[in-house]
Amino acid sequence: MAPLEDNTRGSGLTSRLSGAFTRPAKSGLLRPLKEPRPPRPARAPAAAARPAAEPVEVLPPGERRRAMSGLDPTEVKWSKAGLIVAALLGAYLTYYLATHHSRSAKVHGHTVQVPISESYLLLGAVVLICCAAGLLGVYRRRRTLVAFAFFITGFAFTLVFAPLGLVLIFGGGWLMLRAYRIQKYGTASAKGVAREAAARPPRRERKATAARPTKPTGHKAPSANKRYTPKAPPRKKVAKPTE
Repeated sequence: MAPLEDNTRGSGLTSRLSGAFTRPAKSGLLRPLKEPRPPRPARAPAAAARPAAEPVEVLPPGERRRAMSGLDPTEVKWSKAGLIVAALLGAYLTYYLATHHSRSAKVHGHTVQVPISESYLLLGAVVLICCAAGLLGVYRRRRTLVAFAFFITGFAFTLVFAPLGLVLIFGGGWLMLRAYRIQKYGTASAKGVAREAAARPPRRERKATAARPTKPTGHKAPSANKRYTPKAPPRKKVAKPTE
């Protein structure tokens, strides 16, 4: 009977051990395995997330001259605004100088009325004429005439109100800069100019390519030799006299 009791004891110990490891998760002895997390979706590269750059129209060399002499809508808008403001201020300046013939000035410590020179009236008239010419150039899309009007009006206003004069001079320089960009790169926008400049080879490489002699592809015909002596004409046969 002793061996039978040992077997029952051994089986009871085995069942207890197995029961300890198969208890529910609340007992804390055996915790369920965590489910694996689903893989995260791959992030798109930063370059793909950015919107594509807007295409810049590059004019061919045959159309650049026409674009340089004309004006685009952006240039027309800003040119109109600048010339209208200059014309209004020029008209007010001319009216003020025509109605007020004197100005106050200090002479030897005393404030006296000094007559205004008539040259200021001439200056106001020049401003009005140049603004009218500039607006005519905007209407006819003439870049050179508009830029000339900006320059002359700006230099005239520097004698009266320097900040406005400098702004007008800057407007004329802006028009000429855009014309230079169109001539060299085919576009007036800064982004298009930067893109075209980056695509071009460096200046040293362009000069080296231009200075490099080109090899002839076909057979070159021999040139005429200056020392060549033409063949003598054949001698004429003299008929023998008959007896």
